[in-house]
Amino acid sequence: MKKIIAFIGLLIFATSCEKIQPDGLIIKQIKTIITDLKGASVDEAASGFMLRLTAPEFIEFNKQGILVKDGFIAFDKGLMKIKEAIDDYIITEVPILDYTSPQQLRNMTLYIRQSPVLELCNGCFIYDPTVQGTIFAGFRFGVTDGTFLKPAEMINDIAGNIYTIDQRDSSHDLILKTTAAGATTVFAGAGDLFGRLVGIGIDESRGLLYVSDATSQQVKSIRIATPSVITVLAGSGIAGNTEGTGTAASFRFGDKQVDELSRGETGQGLAVDASGNIFVGENYTSSLSSQLRRISPTGVTNTVTGTRIIATGPESMVAASGIALNSANEIFTSSGSPSIFQGVNKFTPSGVYSSFAGQASRADFSDGIGAMARFLYPKAIRAFNNYLFVADSHNGALRRISPSGFVHTLAGVGFYRTNSFHATADYLAPREGSYRIARTFFGTDVHQFENAARAIRMDRPGGVAVVNDGLIYVSDYGYNCIWKITIR
Repeated sequence: MKKIIAFIGLLIFATSCEKIQPDGLIIKQIKTIITDLKGASVDEAASGFMLRLTAPEFIEFNKQGILVKDGFIAFDKGLMKIKEAIDDYIITEVPILDYTSPQQLRNMTLYIRQSPVLELCNGCFIYDPTVQGTIFAGFRFGVTDGTFLKPAEMINDIAGNIYTIDQRDSSHDLILKTTAAGATTVFAGAGDLFGRLVGIGIDESRGLLYVSDATSQQVKSIRIATPSVITVLAGSGIAGNTEGTGTAASFRFGDKQVDELSRGETGQGLAVDASGNIFVGENYTSSLSSQLRRISPTGVTNTVTGTRIIATGPESMVAASGIALNSANEIFTSSGSPSIFQGVNKFTPSGVYSSFAGQASRADFSDGIGAMARFLYPKAIRAFNNYLFVADSHNGALRRISPSGFVHTLAGVGFYRTNSFHATADYLAPREGSYRIARTFFGTDVHQFENAARAIRMDRPGGVAVVNDGLIYVSDYGYNCIWKITIR
């Protein structure tokens, strides 16, 4: 035991390659050879990958047998037990790390019990996150369980509960609540309290859910603690585009169901900003022209500056099917309908409009930057940490858009590869799966994302809820279920 204490003390107080830790502890930096179990050098690795770490400094520890008993390897933010340690090497496993794109692993450190002893490397290798798609609710034993009819837009709270608009053929829609454990119940709307719901958002500081009801042409609030309490925040009940407070205002929401594609969803979507203002999309006087409206928590309704688009034809139409706001108060809308712009639009706080991703009259499936990307009937859109997540309906895909406008597919099967398009006796069942986002994905071949994402087969995404960068839920009105997508 004295030998162990003396050796650890020698390592801690060695003067070569010393580094002062934030807590004042000095540990020794050593040179470690990092390979796989066959001895090949490791430049890239994902969670679950087995590593062999070799260094002469391990020999004395292994003579005492303390590495397997009391040793851990810290990988940046993750800690992993040592699985095997003999002579001058250690075998361990790369843990799951909270990275949602390939990242340089900054360091690995050997811990004995609770104390850091050796810093094994700096800039060790590239960590590749793994995307996994599983069915979370609504589909069991190979068939839909009847929980959802046509799940559309959705939103989540900070506890991880998901609130999903489930559209019904009777035009009396429900809001279903799915807990973080996957249990689903009717949250609000039983007894035909709603008409066609086309947008949903949440203001947890006030304890409220908001929905836009295209049948009554009103924005309604639902008290989360007592969901039977439903009130009209704004809207006269008659279609129009009038400014005003409460029922003095009027709206012209599009009333298309999530699966109606002959004209597509227009004048829909709802989002709530950090101050509790509600933003909704609507048609302006006609089915082609559109605008966004802002409703204060007290029901004061105004048109958002710069968002009124007077369409001169289908190609100039920018009507929203979904709305998202980022931390800079920029507004993004998804838009898609026959012969019009298919993609994502951007409105700055000063009212400057631009197309952010996608192209007019170019319905297709392709990753890329800005206008190089292709969408097909994108439905809902949500923002998190300045990334956008889009339910790209007819492509059967979940797309992620970076702040610079790079669109890549996270999950889904791609253009004309879904069950609804085949319409044959051969049922293409949903496919749960996973794949690794490699560093090479960010090279010149943008189709690598599309091909890899086919490990997960969705049918028709209609809504998206983002709990955090690495946890996204997607409603699928083709398979009548909710997907859970993790990236880590």
